[in-house]
Amino acid sequence: MSAVAPQRGKLLGIQAGRGVAALLVALYHGGRMISLPQYGGSIPLGACFTFGHAGVDFFFVLSGFIIYFVHHRDIGSPQRLPSYLWRRITRIYPIYWVVTFALFGMHLMSPAGGHDLSIGYLVQSLLLVPQDREPLLGVAWTLQHEVLFYVAFAVAIAGRWLGGILFSGWILLTIFAILLPIDNDTLIGFFLSPFHLQFVMGIGAAYAVLRGGVAWPRTLAVAGGLGFLIVGLAEDVGWIPLTGTVGRLLYGFAAMCLLVGLATAEQRKLVRVGVVGAFTGAASYSLYLVHAIVIGLTARVIAMVGGFRYLPDWLALLVVVGAALAAAGLLHRFVEQPMLEALQGRAKRTRPVALTG
Repeated sequence: MSAVAPQRGKLLGIQAGRGVAALLVALYHGGRMISLPQYGGSIPLGACFTFGHAGVDFFFVLSGFIIYFVHHRDIGSPQRLPSYLWRRITRIYPIYWVVTFALFGMHLMSPAGGHDLSIGYLVQSLLLVPQDREPLLGVAWTLQHEVLFYVAFAVAIAGRWLGGILFSGWILLTIFAILLPIDNDTLIGFFLSPFHLQFVMGIGAAYAVLRGGVAWPRTLAVAGGLGFLIVGLAEDVGWIPLTGTVGRLLYGFAAMCLLVGLATAEQRKLVRVGVVGAFTGAASYSLYLVHAIVIGLTARVIAMVGGFRYLPDWLALLVVVGAALAAAGLLHRFVEQPMLEALQGRAKRTRPVALTG
């Protein structure tokens, strides 16, 4: 992979980290798809990517990092609120709507004809409004939490003290909720999810970087990455509960260390990111949105031609995830990127650090 100088206003190490996180999620879902009885029947590679769901934990920490890093000067400046909201809306919704409508069309063409999809459910899914079931695009449950965080940060931009009170109360209630048996599938469980603590960890990471970072950034980045893997292995072997609160906190802390180390090292020109890593990071949102759809369709095609009788499980995993990567790259290059450029124009290049979330 050739090294390139960081583009002005970009932290490409953070971009590449986001790409790796999206790939982990794709490998997790790809392994689960291959393990279905009608396909491979077992999880490939000894289930070593079972912890891949933790890419979501990294995304949440990263979101807190990006929003505070880019918009910390906007806090308490209500005149900057329209610009903030426009950037967040155009970053999250347009490409999400493209993928959701494509999935909706697939449902309409299915034998069931999409009769289980009401207009209200579709509208709530498109707006990412919390409801009693997953959005039509299942992975978009994470975006519902993202939007909630964006709204909370918008309050801080509208009023510093009001935002401080809101955040403090929200976090205190979330910590308190950890001690109580709250059903995560309820509306209260949604608002007090431990995932939201990871946004705060990301804010803390951004604050540390803005204050000058750390003395040994590359060491901290390596320690954070290794820590993330160790937590994943501990979860895989059952030492900590799968998708439990302990995992949320440990993954969040490891991601926090990784982000502080990476961002500080890149600011000091101690690391460089290749073209492939930068592009994968830029296309990570497209990959996250379409990977489950493409993986499912690819697995179905392989089964139709009898490919699972000849392909080892690990190779089938590489094929389905490779198809998702290819589809995401095309979607980003020919749909997402042009839409962002059209909707956000040159505004994002006038920011001191133009990270996209």
